[in-house]
Amino acid sequence: MLNLKRRLALVAMLGTMIISGNAMAHTTVLSKNTPTDYSSRDELEGTTGLNNFSIPHGCDGQPVRSMSIVFPNGADNVVERSDTGESVSLTDHITGNPVMGASPAVNSLFKKINILTGTVPSFTSHGEEKAEDTRAFVYTGGTLKDGFTGLIPWRATFPTFKSDSCATALTVYIAIANYCTKSTSEDKNDRADIWIGRLTEKFDDEDVVSVGFWPYLKVVRDLESNPLPEDCGEGYEIGVYPSDEAIDEFLPIDGYWPAEGKKGNGGNNGDDGDHDDHGDHNH
Repeated sequence: MLNLKRRLALVAMLGTMIISGNAMAHTTVLSKNTPTDYSSRDELEGTTGLNNFSIPHGCDGQPVRSMSIVFPNGADNVVERSDTGESVSLTDHITGNPVMGASPAVNSLFKKINILTGTVPSFTSHGEEKAEDTRAFVYTGGTLKDGFTGLIPWRATFPTFKSDSCATALTVYIAIANYCTKSTSEDKNDRADIWIGRLTEKFDDEDVVSVGFWPYLKVVRDLESNPLPEDCGEGYEIGVYPSDEAIDEFLPIDGYWPAEGKKGNGGNNGDDGDHDDHGDHNH
């Protein structure tokens, strides 16, 4: 019979495996192992980094054919304290936007990659003030078979914390959709996997929306070079989410649920692999 210490160690190991397995089952920002932190999604403030989105499976056995990703860069973002849920102003805490200058790297999984840009709170990049930035990536014309892992590389610059802010970290929540079939029937769950933590007006089906789970990364404050003000105590973390309006505007792809197809017939317009994504947005 196992002694108590060994039994507790075994339980802890199994718990870790279960948690890791659940995390691996979701499309999210790929975690990284560092010399000081295992399975980290942290980025240091003011740095530029290369990340990957990880796609661990298709939709109910179907291959992933298209994908969209929405960053919380709009003026209508939802921002709150992580400990209390209190709404806060992002501009009181950071300089810049949550994800700046995001650009996708070339990959072999999708034939076509679009960058959708839009208006954002103004920020300075390389000495130039900008009021437009990346809002979303759209990938189409792909076939990632179920059971294979897909890695989607991308690069971005992360904001700095203002010296008078009490925030120690910013969790950046990102909306991701994997589209697999042209079905518009809500009886079929092989349409898509929608990785957003809440329902929206368009994405209203709990069978394909990951209610309660968000893909994310975390921007951490450099407390050595940018310490907290003395009256902040230990400080607190904040989180930023894309608004429902931004999700419903940028996440749909023509031809896939819940968007209408190019011919306005619910998306059943044939799969040519090159859809006219998002109409008139700046690409």
